Amino acid sequence: MKERFNLYKHIMNGLSYTLPLVVAGGLLIAMTTYGFFSDQFPYLHDTGLQLLEYTYPILACYIAYSIADRPGIAPGIIAGALAYTGESYFLGAILGGFAAGYTIEIIKWLFSKWPKSMTSLKPMLIFPLLGVLLTSIIMIGINFVMSPFSLWLIEAMTNLSGIALIITCLILGALMAFDLGGPINKIAFLIGLISVVHVHDSIMMAAVMVAGMTPPLAIALSLMIFQRDFSEVEIKQRKQTLLMGLSFITEGAVPFVKTYKKVIHIPMIIGSMFGAFMVAMLQTTLPAPHGGIFILLWTPSWQTFLLALASGAALSTLLIKLSMMIVKRKPSPTPTQS
Repeated sequence: MKERFNLYKHIMNGLSYTLPLVVAGGLLIAMTTYGFFSDQFPYLHDTGLQLLEYTYPILACYIAYSIADRPGIAPGIIAGALAYTGESYFLGAILGGFAAGYTIEIIKWLFSKWPKSMTSLKPMLIFPLLGVLLTSIIMIGINFVMSPFSLWLIEAMTNLSGIALIITCLILGALMAFDLGGPINKIAFLIGLISVVHVHDSIMMAAVMVAGMTPPLAIALSLMIFQRDFSEVEIKQRKQTLLMGLSFITEGAVPFVKTYKKVIHIPMIIGSMFGAFMVAMLQTTLPAPHGGIFILLWTPSWQTFLLALASGAALSTLLIKLSMMIVKRKPSPTPTQS
């Protein structure tokens, strides 16, 4: 029963299925705008835009599926589609996915006492029909409430500049390194994801990716340069940690934070914030929400992306060394005499 109300789990389930669409759609748009397909194959650009539009029904569908299993698919799809046409977009799709899933759960409960002879009607007729009908009605209210806020959010993302952009990127950088792949990290990632879908070439997504890559890269650099500060077992993990950093897998830094705690965690947060700050200052953009170093082929500002990433990782690495030196210099407590 607790799993039914695990909101974070359901949202992450929806995002995991949505992410490939946004990555493929964003890269197709970038390839037909900046890459070797530019000015050719215009249908590829349209395909990318279509994929981004599909993110809403897929997101809502798999949130509902996570809650209610297969009966939640049809109501979830219609919830996401109506969120798109009703201009409540991501926020509407998320709320619609939950509405669809829990609506199906209520319908299951209401029809749980039906005779066994009529059981086959439930998955084929009753669940999809009532689920879609009730979810469609609920979406009228969701769109009415969320559409103005979603439109304001999109406009704010599109027109963000100056000090406001710098502050936003700094906050996103801190959130990405705060729990290294946990719920707070995913909030920042979701903001970057939304910005890619609506802005395409997104500074916020670039800030999120640089900030997320910085912690494992800083650990990998520390393991290579300052080997005396780490055990032999940890040093052997440097290549794996480096690959995770280059691939935008922030969780690569988690084992080291568990071992050294704030000694390396605070330098990571500062480095991620600095990398995100450099993104804002250099006006670096990204067309896709994942892929790390491997999507730079279709990134128009790949030079500034690498500069921002190197700046954040270098600062974090130096601060990790400094922090460890300070901790090691602290005198051990004097034992009390009995």
